[in-house]
This record gives sequence, structure tokens and C-alpha cells, in this order.
Amino acid sequence: MNTVIRTRQSSDWWNTLSLGLVAVLAFFVIWMEACSSGAPSAANTNAAVTPTTASSVGTTGSAVPASLANAGEFGENVYDYAKANDWKNADVKLAALRDAVKSVRTDVRNNGASVDDLNADVAALDNAVTGKDRQAAMREANQVTLDVANMTTAYKLTVPVEVTRLDYYGRELEVWAQAKDANKLLETAGKLQREWQTLRPSITAKSAAEAARFDTLVARVGSAKTPAAYTSVATPVLNEVDNLEKLFN
Repeated sequence: MNTVIRTRQSSDWWNTLSLGLVAVLAFFVIWMEACSSGAPSAANTNAAVTPTTASSVGTTGSAVPASLANAGEFGENVYDYAKANDWKNADVKLAALRDAVKSVRTDVRNNGASVDDLNADVAALDNAVTGKDRQAAMREANQVTLDVANMTTAYKLTVPVEVTRLDYYGRELEVWAQAKDANKLLETAGKLQREWQTLRPSITAKSAAEAARFDTLVARVGSAKTPAAYTSVATPVLNEVDNLEKLFN
């Protein structure tokens, strides 16, 4: 009789333990399924927090391709020669620019629309140089340099792109002063001032004196009222941009 009771008690204990384990296991499974359905996957979480952008999938961190850097330099060369009415050398640099741009399409990834814009502006420049149209050639050559500057933002830059854009706006002052276009001059002056405000902290960190000098020039740009006044300040702006560039080299 005692044996039977002990056997029954043992059996009841194991049954109770088994039921407890089953309950715990069932709870664990339900909990895991709830977590899985309620929380996004790691991939989805990353996609929501860090959406894909042109810069993140492009070539950020690598050096600017030589073809792109050359295109910017040759565009500026054409501007200088057109300004001086030196059409022979303008033709030479334009040919070099065309060759560089041919390589840009291969070298620059994920930037098809920008490359198309660059090609269109080079074609317009070609027409202006062929027709020896000084005003148009300066304007289109300067636009080429802006196209290139904007495309370089996908790469690791030694000199901030804002410096290059200030160079562009300095030349724009010359272009629109020559055309005596008051509205364009006012628009360009405003853009130059905004670009400087973006760049200014970086310059101040390197040279407070240089920042103060450029502040003075920007103030002159802001107070200019006539094409002659804009022309007189454009050259000092361009010269000082060269000094800004040297701070980063």
C-alpha cells in the first residue's frame, strides 16, 4: 500500500513538472513571435534611419577624378582667355575641356543628370567661342566651373566647395557688370553673401584676419549700386578667394 502511494505521488509530481515546463515553453514561443512581428528587421531599421542618398551611394571619401578636376580648370582657363579676347588660346583650352568632359561620363558615377548639364553647357560654350562672343563665352565658361564644383561635392575635398563657388560668384559679378544687368548683379551679390556666411566659420578657425578681410569685401559687394562699383570690387574678391584657397593647402 505504501509503495502504491509513493508511486502515485511520484507520478503526480512529474506530471505537475511537465505541465509547468510546457506552459513556460508556450509562453516563450508566444513572446518571441510578438517581438518578431512588433519590431522591424535590422535592414528595415537601417533603411528608415539612414535613407539612401546620392552621396552615400556615390564616391564620397574618394579623390575627385582627374577628368573632373581638369574640366573645372579648363573652364576657368577659357573664361580668362575669352575675357582677354584671346580666341586662339580659348580654342586650345576648349578642346582640352571637351576631351576632359568625355572622360567625366565614365569616371563620375551616379551623376548622369549633372553630366548631361555639363555637356549642354560645354556645347553652349563651344558656340560662344566659335562666334567670338565675349559676353556669352565668359558666362558659359563660368557656368561650366559651377557645374564641376557642384559635382565635386560627392568626393573628398581638400578645399571646401564654398571657396570654389565664391570664385564663381566673383566672376559672375564681372559678367553681369559687363552686361549692365542690375537684377543679375543684385541676385549674384546676395548669393555671394550667403555662400560666405556658410564658409566663414571655417575661415575664422584658420585665420581671423583673413575672415575680416573677406568680410570687408563682402560688405563692399553688398553696398555696390552701379555696374562700375561691382566691377571695382570683383577683382579684389577673386584675388582674395585665392588666399582663402591657400588656407586649406
